[in-house]
Amino acid sequence: MRRPLLFSCLLFLLLSALILYRIGPPEEEYSPGKAVVYGVVEKKEFRQDQKVFYLKNVGIADGDTDMIKKESGLICFTDGEMPPVGAQVCVSGSLRLYPEATNPGEFDMRDYYLCLGYGAGMNADEWSPAADRYSVWKEGLWNIRCYLGKLYDKLLPEDDSAVMKAMILGDKGELSPDIKDLYRAGGISHILAISGLHISLLGLALYRLLRRLSVPVFPAAFATVFLMVNYAILTGAGTSTVRAVMMFALTVVADVERRSYDFPTALGLSAAATVAAGPYLLLTSSFWLSYAAVAGVAVFGPALWGELRADDKHVRKLLQGMGASVAVSVFTLPLILYFYFEVPVYSVLLNLIVVPLMSVLMAFGLIMPAAGLIWLPAGVVLGIPVHLILKLYDMLCSLVSGLPMHVFIAGAPSFWKMIMVYGIFIILMTVDKRYLKSKLRLKKDVNEKGLCAVKLGISAVCVCFMLIRIRPDFKLTMLDVGQGDGFCIETKALTVMIDGGSSSKAQLYKYQLMPFLKYEGIRRIDLWFLTHPDSDHISGLTDMLSSEACDIKIAAIVLPGASGADEDFYELIKLAEAKGVNVFYNSTGKRLDLGDLHLLCLHPAKGYDCDDVNEYSQVLEVVSDRGFSGIFTGDATAESEEVMLKSRVFTDLTGHSGPYDILKLGHHGSQTSSTREFLDIIDPEAVLISCGYRNSYGHPHKEVLERVKDMDCDIYRTDLMGAVTITAQKGRLQVDEFMIEKQD
Repeated sequence: MRRPLLFSCLLFLLLSALILYRIGPPEEEYSPGKAVVYGVVEKKEFRQDQKVFYLKNVGIADGDTDMIKKESGLICFTDGEMPPVGAQVCVSGSLRLYPEATNPGEFDMRDYYLCLGYGAGMNADEWSPAADRYSVWKEGLWNIRCYLGKLYDKLLPEDDSAVMKAMILGDKGELSPDIKDLYRAGGISHILAISGLHISLLGLALYRLLRRLSVPVFPAAFATVFLMVNYAILTGAGTSTVRAVMMFALTVVADVERRSYDFPTALGLSAAATVAAGPYLLLTSSFWLSYAAVAGVAVFGPALWGELRADDKHVRKLLQGMGASVAVSVFTLPLILYFYFEVPVYSVLLNLIVVPLMSVLMAFGLIMPAAGLIWLPAGVVLGIPVHLILKLYDMLCSLVSGLPMHVFIAGAPSFWKMIMVYGIFIILMTVDKRYLKSKLRLKKDVNEKGLCAVKLGISAVCVCFMLIRIRPDFKLTMLDVGQGDGFCIETKALTVMIDGGSSSKAQLYKYQLMPFLKYEGIRRIDLWFLTHPDSDHISGLTDMLSSEACDIKIAAIVLPGASGADEDFYELIKLAEAKGVNVFYNSTGKRLDLGDLHLLCLHPAKGYDCDDVNEYSQVLEVVSDRGFSGIFTGDATAESEEVMLKSRVFTDLTGHSGPYDILKLGHHGSQTSSTREFLDIIDPEAVLISCGYRNSYGHPHKEVLERVKDMDCDIYRTDLMGAVTITAQKGRLQVDEFMIEKQD
């Protein structure tokens, strides 16, 4: 068997992944509230205006003498001085749990930190040493990092300094959101991570220098690896840094032992060692993308392109750079879609300029502070190329973000789809002309160009397969927006939103709405109905319209046609006009037949006049030919319901003789809505309640729940179940809850 060590490592990784994906992330160990904890300071960092230190080997004081040991660590936030690294400390403060994802596509901060080994955060009021000792060496590395960071601040403009500190020191605390978004849109966010390029430039340069100075091979290797390990500690020991240092160490060991260096085996051994030290890293995006990117460049690329030949040296280098860029983009595509749901379209071309300049940027980024230590003006002069290269990066990313369809939203691929594509990629990497000749026993030589063309064609089919999304026949999602409303309806032909706001979740669009829409692969919203102008129903859309960089298009917004609605929605209408979004008004009796989806407005009547904006909430009947019927009420009040009942709207307009499949309870289940008479007319099979967990309003009210229970309805609540998805196929409804039910 070729590469038995690599095969063993891959088998170990596969078994570990299957086990971990089966059992999921570690369990939460902490409870929120005041606490006194003991632990050892593992590392420190700055985050914007906060100071953060990480505790491991944590124990929580229980009484005067007892101590409850915890498997996971803590992340402590403080405004004062931080303890030294390696110190055993006693910290008092307030424990807080990280939020878990309650919507499809939402980032799960709880699982992320649990997989990294941290079970909670703590707002530290004060800390004191529990022992006199600490790690002088690690604290010294921290002080060096802080000193170098201040030196970059002196030598470069603020934004340039923040980028270089992220690239060289692993310190991303001062990166502005604008730069992160700009680099993400251009597909060059990878330059902000400590990578193999850093280690290669530093490590190999130092190793070769020592060897040229006639330092014996073993001392030179030991010194270089020792320094690289400490560089990894200094920069925070991220996944990509640890991977690069381990692979560099294997390179040096191979040279010391006079053995050939096999890149795939080194990559597999590094991955296996990383997982053995921290198994739950297998559940993080950083692990998979770090190793997949390297495998794409060094393994998949050569297998895909073969030996790229050209007479001209510069043309050959250009072809090699293009081949590497395409290979890493193709090989990491399934993972990028799985974790981020979209792909930067022009990143392949952009990286042809960005990646070659990285070596120059890194060289000046390392020489600049060294020169600045000797003479500050010299460091400033050497910072000019750094500034110019970073400005070029900004210009290129800005140019790309202005191009049409610079980001393609494809949605999250299914797991079986990813397994199938990576299975094909593995076959492409193992099949070469020697393999074909030995297996097929061919007498003639295999045409290498033809084989490469076949592999390229198969890879292109795999890319298309990953990017194509089959839309559902009918899918309704009640999003968990906290205290508010947000519904999405998807069919084969279109996407409809009903409300989208929250009074309890800040930046709803950024953290819940946008990730959900991208997760579903939604690039266009055809109609966005707003029931009334309260912020807990429109804040997400307002933020979306205010965003300068929005990759999701809105065709039209539909408002209730009540008296004064144009004034109540004035700010939102202005934002819509500025974005070129059409605004329409809806009133009782207006019907939209959109393929197999039928929308009918039941309230308010045109020019309906009232003092309470809740009372003129737009009420919609939604019926699908796929076998779904529902009523969506916004914050309609008992008075609204009485008006609808008197107008005989359900018999004269809808022609629908209940029961309806779904009723969205008015006003989050408030006792001011959902009267007995209204419920009897609708006669729903199930009710939907959108409200915040343990909200201050007491929604849903007990009286309303009792009325619903008396009707023997199923009840689905976002505060207890997270997002709720209802699919209709061939007349059958299926309901899925996004998270395990909480306690009321």
